[in-house]
Amino acid sequence: MTHSVFFFIESLEYGGAENIMANIAKFYDKNRFRFSVLSETDEEPHTPVVEENCDYKSVTKKQSRFPLLRRARNSIRMRYLMGVSPKLAHRTFVRKKYDLEVAFCEGFSTKFISGCTGCKKVAWVHTDVLNYPWSEKIHGGSEAERKCYEGYDAIVTVSQSMRQAFIEKYGMADKVRVLYNPIDFDDIREKSRQPLPIPKEDAFTFVLVGSLKPIKGYDRLVRVCARLKDEDFDFRVRILGSGNEHGKIVEDIKTLGLEDRFLLLPYQDNPFPYVAAADCFVCASYAEGYSTTVTEAVVLGTPVVTTECSGMREIFGEKECGIICENSEEGLYDGMRKMLTSPELRARCAEQERERAKDFDSGVRMRAIEDFFEQLIGSK
Repeated sequence: MTHSVFFFIESLEYGGAENIMANIAKFYDKNRFRFSVLSETDEEPHTPVVEENCDYKSVTKKQSRFPLLRRARNSIRMRYLMGVSPKLAHRTFVRKKYDLEVAFCEGFSTKFISGCTGCKKVAWVHTDVLNYPWSEKIHGGSEAERKCYEGYDAIVTVSQSMRQAFIEKYGMADKVRVLYNPIDFDDIREKSRQPLPIPKEDAFTFVLVGSLKPIKGYDRLVRVCARLKDEDFDFRVRILGSGNEHGKIVEDIKTLGLEDRFLLLPYQDNPFPYVAAADCFVCASYAEGYSTTVTEAVVLGTPVVTTECSGMREIFGEKECGIICENSEEGLYDGMRKMLTSPELRARCAEQERERAKDFDSGVRMRAIEDFFEQLIGSK
């Protein structure tokens, strides 16, 4: 018997949850399930993979033969989606009946799927709701968000620490379970072997990959690098990402006289040659869920310096994959300085990462997701 599962995700742009949605679409067992996906707009980076493997639709369209009509239609549909009740929005945009519906991100996705009636509902949480409660404002406060989650049959978090944070804030321990992200490690390794698009630096190279937004901690990264430069360390920093913090980051770099140390590149379809070529991968975030980019660095054997965030200890496991430092500017400084000054540490971390990478099996993780879906659909 094939089960039907519907996912709503706002975006299929670059991002951790979006990347995982694409991997789930790629790896799921088409003999056990049929997945359908709705996003807010089409023609985003992960749309082709989702469209190839699932029944896919979007609320708005980026292209049509009649641009003016398309823009007007898109505006009306988005105002309607955001303005009416979840039940009415769901009734309008989800015409079929499914065995299970999944809100594949906190925030508006959770609000939208809460309007579903007549089937099981899962809320998938990709963030630490205690340390980064951004989604509260979508619901109008934490109490409204809690009531929304109470209407779900199950809540999935992507790390044990995120599960504990959710339970501490909202309770519902009996509903909350952990399902780890399936990641296409073979594809990552293959793509990492492609030529590096820019010349490799002789200096020690740090690399960061991710959206340019305040939560990612680029402000303190730049200040840490100014301290390291003042101590005469020879290093370069490559940041791969796009976002509304780009201008501020550039300004901070100029203010501290670090133009010769930083290279900012827009988000790359294939960031893996940059990660593989770097001496160290850095995560300077104030908060994370379960970092896809840190996991990818571990798979590629690039030593990591990361602030203490949800999921980092689970990514490292029992292996020394790098340094998990205090979540502060001083902690980040200490971690980056240690990595700069200890080739023995870097070699040891790279070796430990090769062992740890054996534990990341996308097939095992995908089967766990499918078994969970099947059990929930079959439960009364």
